[in-house]
Amino acid sequence: MPTRRAILGASLALPALLPRVAGAQTDTRPVLRVAVQALPPTLEPLEAISNVGLRVTGNVFDTLWRRDFAAEARDGGQRLTPFLATSLESRDPLTWVATLRPDARLHDGGLMTSADVLSTFSAERMWGPTVQTFEGRVNFGHLAGVDADGPHRVVFRTKTPDAVMPQRLAAYGGWIHSAASYAESGLQGMRAKPIGTGPYRVASFQRDQRVVLDAHDEYWGGRPPARQVTFTVVPEASSRLAGLRAGDYDLVTNLLPEQIEGLDRNPTIEGVDVALDFAHILYYDTRRPFLRDARVRRALNHAVDTESLGRSLWGPAFKPMRALQIPAFGDLYDANRRGFAFDPDLSRRLLREAGYRGEELIIRIAPGYYLQMLQAVQVIQQMWLAVGINTKLETRENLSLITQPGADIRPTSIAFRFPDPLGGGLAVHLSREYSMQQAGFWQPVRFNEIVDALRVATDPAERRRLFLALMDEFEAEAPALILYPVREYLAKRRSIRWSHPPLYFMDFRASALSFA
Repeated sequence: MPTRRAILGASLALPALLPRVAGAQTDTRPVLRVAVQALPPTLEPLEAISNVGLRVTGNVFDTLWRRDFAAEARDGGQRLTPFLATSLESRDPLTWVATLRPDARLHDGGLMTSADVLSTFSAERMWGPTVQTFEGRVNFGHLAGVDADGPHRVVFRTKTPDAVMPQRLAAYGGWIHSAASYAESGLQGMRAKPIGTGPYRVASFQRDQRVVLDAHDEYWGGRPPARQVTFTVVPEASSRLAGLRAGDYDLVTNLLPEQIEGLDRNPTIEGVDVALDFAHILYYDTRRPFLRDARVRRALNHAVDTESLGRSLWGPAFKPMRALQIPAFGDLYDANRRGFAFDPDLSRRLLREAGYRGEELIIRIAPGYYLQMLQAVQVIQQMWLAVGINTKLETRENLSLITQPGADIRPTSIAFRFPDPLGGGLAVHLSREYSMQQAGFWQPVRFNEIVDALRVATDPAERRRLFLALMDEFEAEAPALILYPVREYLAKRRSIRWSHPPLYFMDFRASALSFA
């Protein structure tokens, strides 16, 4: 009877009998072809935090902890599960210990270790005196240090207590990259071809044109269901939909609500309507002569009927956002908050008290970036005119141009990165660390003091009290107009079994995607 060694030797001596090469050449998994309105300018994950960037980077990288969107949709509330970390423990109010899974393989072939986590959360990227992008500080600027306790344990030390550290590690920013690759190729390498542990690896990236992701078949979470995913830029929504109908694409993004009407009768294509934890706002440059007085800003807000505006743009499924909060906040959510009620008479009275005499305010937007923004602003201009507010609309090609000096009112988006006031909205996007205050458009004192107190509070009752006070202060200062929660409209082939979470995030893992 031949020995095991003899059998192995015979097998190695007969490579023609092995099916490995033939199997690789006959991979029957489909290619998933996605048409998008734009791509991020870089694939460095902190620089690609946007409605167009997260679609790509969410499939290239994993986080230590993860939100279970399916369980949240089914049961409500917030659900966190282990991901690259198998456990996360609070050793004391300032110390968190993550134990890493030992079998997560990076795209460069190595196994993930604590060295990769330390590189990801390094001071130069996240929390030091200077960082590569402010996005590193948004979730992790409170870190005091990150240390390895062996190859599979990492200790996070914070400067202050943090009631939501597990949620931060499951949200934007904590995508683990290869320390070796980063050390070798640096920031430029990360921008062009980053190395993570996710289900797909970057095969090619042509800025403003196309990203190709190949399946990472050694993925610890299971073999990816697509052998390749392509993201192709098709700027016009009508062209994206036409390409889907013609068979050029399998999934198309960022459609208008009327474009998916009638697809329920199509035998091969269906529309997808997703309510996002995401909002659009118009923010005011409070340094400008006619916007320094909070009464004028409150008058602008009370003059807009956001409920009818939202229904006209987003259809009958629209639900207004009374303040920058979402029901997933749980006990911190103020369901009775009215926000800025539509009250034209109050608006006119405030304008008279402030001495406004019909001076022209300049609104500046990039029409092609935020879905429905041009239509929204044109409607709002008429509502403002009805109470005596004169405006002029300027358009620019991209977001960087709209922040240049000379405008009074500009748009931006608010993503609730995780379901807590510290995950998005007032305490994040209007904070001193974010672009609105960084650019000097608004520089409050009491508002920032409340944010600082909320960040370190751990008692649930105190956290609720501070969040209510923060919303009160926002309504007193009125630095922005909350327009509406955003919906995403997509269309896809019915043979694709996949659902979109309530963020601008696409998950093409085996747990989320399958093909009929």
